[in-house]
Amino acid sequence: MKFLLAICFYVLQPILWVGIIRAFLIHTNRVKRERQIFNSAIYEEFYEGRHFIRSGLIMGIIFSLVCGFLVTVSGQWLLIYEGLCLIGVMLVPWQILGVTAAGLAGIIALLIPKSFPGQPMTGWSSKLGLTNQPTASVNYLLVLVLIIFMTGLFIRANGGRFDSPAISRNKRNNKVAVYPFNELTIMPFLMLLPGDWFKSGFSFIPLFQLNGHSFAVLLVPVLIGLKLTVRKSNPREFFKNLGKLMLVVAGIGVLMVVGVMINHALALPAMLCLMICYYGVVVITKRRDLKQSFEYSEVMDGIRVIGIRPGTPAAKMNLSVGDVILTVNDIQVTNEDQFYRALSTSPTYCRFKVRDRNDQLKMTESAIFKNSPHEIGVKTYSQSIK
Repeated sequence: MKFLLAICFYVLQPILWVGIIRAFLIHTNRVKRERQIFNSAIYEEFYEGRHFIRSGLIMGIIFSLVCGFLVTVSGQWLLIYEGLCLIGVMLVPWQILGVTAAGLAGIIALLIPKSFPGQPMTGWSSKLGLTNQPTASVNYLLVLVLIIFMTGLFIRANGGRFDSPAISRNKRNNKVAVYPFNELTIMPFLMLLPGDWFKSGFSFIPLFQLNGHSFAVLLVPVLIGLKLTVRKSNPREFFKNLGKLMLVVAGIGVLMVVGVMINHALALPAMLCLMICYYGVVVITKRRDLKQSFEYSEVMDGIRVIGIRPGTPAAKMNLSVGDVILTVNDIQVTNEDQFYRALSTSPTYCRFKVRDRNDQLKMTESAIFKNSPHEIGVKTYSQSIK
């Protein structure tokens, strides 16, 4: 019975369901945008939900087994963190939130004893059933390091894998394609909470004693995600590089953890420094993207590929977003009508001459759906909204 109650307790976590709803809304808005641009969605599948479940479960299981029992947080930190995540997922339209919530919760948890010393803090804690048993400050830094590390893994695994464009305008007011990434997951991470906070109301939560102190074992829903738009870079390369830099920041954080273990007074400046490093990596990577000379813009001597629908002949060809199709079946094309007329000259096979984003020419060819050249799977500006 206690096991079933524990399962219900974790399944009914509000942040989990709010996160699922948010992932569904992200999917719905993305499909709506694609249909506005191309009259049909490039990716009908709910890949945001697949990443939400798969990434969250895999990382949650692995990190809980490897280092779950090493992390102890206070009840104050737990309330602040979960509150920030819940409010953020519902109200904030960007997903830097995961790292921000962990950092702010840690900083506030470190400042509370200094701001409310003595009896006032004791009274506030006792009303909520929270313990005043001290939690080592290094734990808050360790949680932040782990969330940055997991965010880096999430970005490297999922960022730029699905090139879903949006239409924007550059400084010359010309149409350009941009590639938003907007995904999140909720990871169940094993943490220890000192005291017997849950003993009275949630007796099914497992407790154990260590050196005369009580600890509750909790699966805390941890928010991981990012919202960022790529304007000029190759989306997959952009996010792989961003994820790599986040992992480097997490490595720096590990060194900071060692330093804080030696001197606990360094915890607060270490957390501030690590958050600055994280934001700095995001800002620097974004600036590098904006400084590139390439744009996913319309061209005069061909048609720009800004989307490729999976499961179509175009997906089997050596095409990438940003490529410019110059000729189709040795016929020069500069607009959508010319493109499909040229495809119709060979009902079962097509041959493209293409210029890639590095101005290198290449040839690519594939069989196409018989009598259905319009289903080649290439999405271009001619099909986009005006």
